[in-house]
Amino acid sequence: MAYILAVNPRILADSGGPCTGDPFSPEYEECLEKIKREFITSTALCSMVGCLLMGLVANLPIALAPGMGMNAYFTYSVVGWRGFGGVSYGAAISAVAIEGVIFFILAVTGARFAIVKLIPEPVKVATPAGIGAFLAHLGLQTAEGIGMVVSDIATAVTLGGCPAEKRTPIVAYTPDCAEAGICVFSDAYTCDDLGGVMTSAPTWIGIFGLLVMAILLGYKSKFAFVAGIGFVTIVSWFRDTAVTYFPDDPAGDAKFDYFKQVVRVETLDMALAPFSGDLGNIGLALFTLLYVDFLDTSGTLLAMANSMGIVDEDGDFPGSRKAFSCDALATLFGSFFGMSPITSYIESGAGVEIGSRTGLTAVICAFYFFISIFFAPILASIPAYAVGGALIIVGSLMARGLVKVQWDKPSHALPAFLTVMIMPLTYSIAYGLIAGIMIFYIMEGTYFILSKFGIKNPSCDEEPAVVKEVSEEEVVEKDVEAEEPAKEEA
Repeated sequence: MAYILAVNPRILADSGGPCTGDPFSPEYEECLEKIKREFITSTALCSMVGCLLMGLVANLPIALAPGMGMNAYFTYSVVGWRGFGGVSYGAAISAVAIEGVIFFILAVTGARFAIVKLIPEPVKVATPAGIGAFLAHLGLQTAEGIGMVVSDIATAVTLGGCPAEKRTPIVAYTPDCAEAGICVFSDAYTCDDLGGVMTSAPTWIGIFGLLVMAILLGYKSKFAFVAGIGFVTIVSWFRDTAVTYFPDDPAGDAKFDYFKQVVRVETLDMALAPFSGDLGNIGLALFTLLYVDFLDTSGTLLAMANSMGIVDEDGDFPGSRKAFSCDALATLFGSFFGMSPITSYIESGAGVEIGSRTGLTAVICAFYFFISIFFAPILASIPAYAVGGALIIVGSLMARGLVKVQWDKPSHALPAFLTVMIMPLTYSIAYGLIAGIMIFYIMEGTYFILSKFGIKNPSCDEEPAVVKEVSEEEVVEKDVEAEEPAKEEA
């Protein structure tokens, strides 16, 4: 889980956090660098508290940290890149706090079981895969990944991997841009104009890191992500190379000076309690964060409990109420430090597989998160192309549940497929969920109505074949009949 300390701050910093002013000014860039460093401390601190809660209160070997997928949704769909979304950062953090409170109430009252039954099965199964596709899409791009996929005027996206000097920025061609030259830039660019496709050294070293992680995962190595990210990161720390993270310019010099401090505890001046009372547009974001957090936590906790063999016939396990409550309280605590929802991690399965059964495992994870608080300069100097491969691999692992979709049933196949596809293509987990749920209930509702007019519901399973019951006397009689020819041959 160490990779979350590098990935989460980078993703959340893309929202702009509490930074204000011109999003493309040097002052704003300095603010982004500062808030990213504070997010490193916040990520480590909130993960530590979440692990302690789960270990000491629920006594389960499950570690917690800011959820992958939810952090991306929070940044790119709710707040928007550098605040260009429909909800301010402060309002979004307030939504996270409210979501934590609602989740806690659902956990304490036990209402979570009734809610789970309302979610269509194909959407439940497809949601992790859709989030995985979203994460992989981020890992393939430049801002948070290896830069292999870039923008294109004709096809929206295309193959990239061109060096910085070959990149042509894409701007919003508004009337102000056409007439007054006041154009809105972003980090979107294309390689079509100046060429240089797949000649970027950072892209290739990022691909190499991806392969290192993938190969080590094949050998069941617990250090696959750390090894891949660590190798690419260390190579990028050498200056005056094609893959350096510290270019020879004022920005690169500032990053290198901070990196040389090695040990430093960042203050949380900007990240601490950034709440806002302007909650007019948080409805959809609140629903989506609650849904994804609820579903992700339920899936992870049940999977871990299943692996430990403690799930009963009702689908519950001892201490489930405490476990869900700890997860909710961790999210509420994280909101006070500017974090997206904190959730239980499926990576906890590595400990369960080798025999972990108590909360001591989570407490040990909390100790390592505590140590990482003091090494913000090192963690802040991990480049995007070092962690992009991890996002791609995590995305691929999240797709394994798709085998449970009943692909032979259109009312299951189409909602699941749309859930997976719409999330990355619209940069919104919410739109994927809405599409999947609506299509499922429209199709199933139509089948139900038509079945009242004598038209068979195609979603119903075929009648099972009738198996004739055979009495014990008939079995004995057949065994005797089978033995007689054998005796005659003897």
